[in-house]
Amino acid sequence: MILEFLILIFIGAVAGLLAGMLGIGGGALIVPALIFSLDYFDLGGHWTSHIAVASSLATIIGTSLSSSWLHNKNHNIEWSILKKMVLGCIIGTIGGSYLTPYIPGMWLRMIFVIFLTYIGLKFIFKTRNVANNQTNEVALLGNHIYVIVGALIGIFAALVGIGGGILVVPFLKKCGVNMRKAIGTSAAFTLPVAIGGTIGYIIAGWNIADLPPYSLGFVYLPAVIAIMLASIPMAKVGVQLGEKLSIDKLIKFFGVFLLLIAVKLLLS
Repeated sequence: MILEFLILIFIGAVAGLLAGMLGIGGGALIVPALIFSLDYFDLGGHWTSHIAVASSLATIIGTSLSSSWLHNKNHNIEWSILKKMVLGCIIGTIGGSYLTPYIPGMWLRMIFVIFLTYIGLKFIFKTRNVANNQTNEVALLGNHIYVIVGALIGIFAALVGIGGGILVVPFLKKCGVNMRKAIGTSAAFTLPVAIGGTIGYIIAGWNIADLPPYSLGFVYLPAVIAIMLASIPMAKVGVQLGEKLSIDKLIKFFGVFLLLIAVKLLLS
C-alpha cells in the first residue's frame, strides 16, 4: 500500500508539472501510468483501462484549478473563446464517458496509443511552427463552431482520459491566439472537461460490482487523492517554469515523452 501511494505521488508530481508548463490536464501521463500501476498491483481486472481513464479525469479537476488560476493571474486566458467552447465540451465529455462501458478495454488502450503517437510526432516535427507563429489577430469564427469543436474535443477527451489541452492548443493557434494565451486558455478548458467526464464515469460505473475497493463508479478514489496531493502544488511550479523556458523546447520534449509512453503501452 505504501509503495502504491509513493508511485501515485510521483505520477502526480510529474503530471502537475507538465500540466502547468503546457496547459494540458496531465492525462497523457496519468492514464498510462495508472494502467501500469493497476496491472502491477492486480487492481481493476477487466476494467483497468476504464478505471485509469476515469481516475485521470478526476485528478485533472484539481490540477486544472491550480494551473488555470495562475494563468488567469498572468492574463493568459482568452475568456471570449473559452466561454463559447465550454458548453460543447460539457455535453461531449458526459456523453463520451457514458459510452465507455460499451467499449472493450483493449480498444481504449489502442485508441490512446494511436492518439499519443500522432500528437507526439506532431509536436516533434512541427514545434517551430507551433511555437513561433505568434499573432495578435484572433480569428472570428461563428459561435456554433466553438461549441461544436468543444463538444468533439470533449468526447475524445472522455474516451482517453485527458483534459483536452493537447487538442485545444493547436486549435487556438489556428484561430490566431498566441502560444502563451493558448496554453492558459487550454488549462482553463480542461476543468469543465474533467468535471463532466468524472460525473459521466461515476454514473457509468455505478452498478458494476468487480471494481477496486473505495471506488466511486469507475473513479478509484485512493489514486485520485494521492495524485492530486502532488499534482496541485506542482502545477503552480509548472506555470512558473513555463513562463521562463522556451516554448519550442518544451513542446519538443513533451512530444518525445509521449512517443516513449506509446511504445511502452504497445509492448505491455
